[in-house]
Amino acid sequence: MKKLRIFLACLLCRLARWGIRLLGRGGTAMPGTLALKVYPGLLSELGKRVESVVLTGTNGKTTTAGMLRRMLSEQGIAYFSNRSGANLTNGIAVEFIENADLLGRPRAKLAVIECDEGNVPAVMRALKPRALVVTNLFRDQLDRYGEVTHTREYIAKGIASSPETVLCLNADCSLTASLGVDVPNPVLYFGVDGVSTDETPNVSDAPRCLRCGERYAYRRHTFAHLGDWYCPNCGSRRPEPTLRCEALEARSGGSRITLRSPEGERELELGLPALYNVYNALAALTAARAMGWETERCCRSLRDFNAMFGRMESMQVGDTPVQIVLVKNPAGCDRALEYLASLEGDYLPIFCLNDNAPDGTDVSWIWDADYEGLFRKRQYPAIGVWGIRSQDMRLRLKYAGADDSVIRVYSSLDELAQAVMNAGKPVYVLPNYTSMLTVRDKLSALAGGGKFWE
Repeated sequence: MKKLRIFLACLLCRLARWGIRLLGRGGTAMPGTLALKVYPGLLSELGKRVESVVLTGTNGKTTTAGMLRRMLSEQGIAYFSNRSGANLTNGIAVEFIENADLLGRPRAKLAVIECDEGNVPAVMRALKPRALVVTNLFRDQLDRYGEVTHTREYIAKGIASSPETVLCLNADCSLTASLGVDVPNPVLYFGVDGVSTDETPNVSDAPRCLRCGERYAYRRHTFAHLGDWYCPNCGSRRPEPTLRCEALEARSGGSRITLRSPEGERELELGLPALYNVYNALAALTAARAMGWETERCCRSLRDFNAMFGRMESMQVGDTPVQIVLVKNPAGCDRALEYLASLEGDYLPIFCLNDNAPDGTDVSWIWDADYEGLFRKRQYPAIGVWGIRSQDMRLRLKYAGADDSVIRVYSSLDELAQAVMNAGKPVYVLPNYTSMLTVRDKLSALAGGGKFWE
């Protein structure tokens, strides 16, 4: 009976996907939902013969998963992954079905799976992965998750269901690091020692000790609530990282990292700029360590790693160089704004804001992001704004110090595209999730395909 249910569920999923493609539509949620209706335990059955690494967290999941895929590709190791970004349980189920025959026998026996934080309990119960990577935890989609401590509880519940999974945790994020306390799981931590800032964040997503409630102190900040934190009251503190960045040198389009592990020190070339990508690289290398992959080849694979799907992704639209920098919460937005402020020369910034369900319908987070810091450092002769909540974005920029007379609200996607084509200078687009998908499709079509996944 179990084999019959697996057969029927896999067959129904494939027929549904075939029908969707025939109609010229995308999406993996519906076929996965149908398959799980036929057999709710399908993902667990298909996951039994597959070794998996699962990635979750607020920021960096997609880029870190891309780094792991690059490592495997460079070593010629067969794997499958939810590249499309379908990171809910039903979308993940589809990837396992596509990797199996109609009797549930897998082709590739290794999976790199990106997972939405709220779906971690179900996915961990089903897959019992060899490794779980938690990149960081910030406030995100308040209408879905509520406060960030609720998001942490989802992940903690998932960890409790899989005690043999190796946890790969960000030591510099107190919320993430706390997931490794008082659990039977093996734990590996990663962190940054070679970078610090004297700036105190405007808004901290983790200001107080989870154990006693005292306000955290810091020996060193990197950004937001990340850094070498400790509680002056109860003694709770940042755990010692297994893998750490001891020094960082910014280079054109990338970074040079001095990496410290139990085996010693090595230099690492990273083909992506910005400190948050250093954290992503450390997360990926820690996961590779947990999975038992060859360290030297994994490090080499990051030298030429390119941006992922709207995350610092570049393309040429006519004569205009364009970079798309996804922003979807205050912490990530602040990093993007710091990046903009660091650029030299004239360019056109375009800010895009939607409030569709995948974005989170509460866009009040833009008032917690430090747009003021950007406009304290420079002013612009022209600024573009687009999206369902474009007027909210315009108001936010005005109150942050932008000259309202230079802000142009594009009434259509075609108008935005025309502004990009006619810019006569580089364009930097800062969209949230669904606006990124729409703008990226439009601009990449004009660019003759643009730059896609690796």
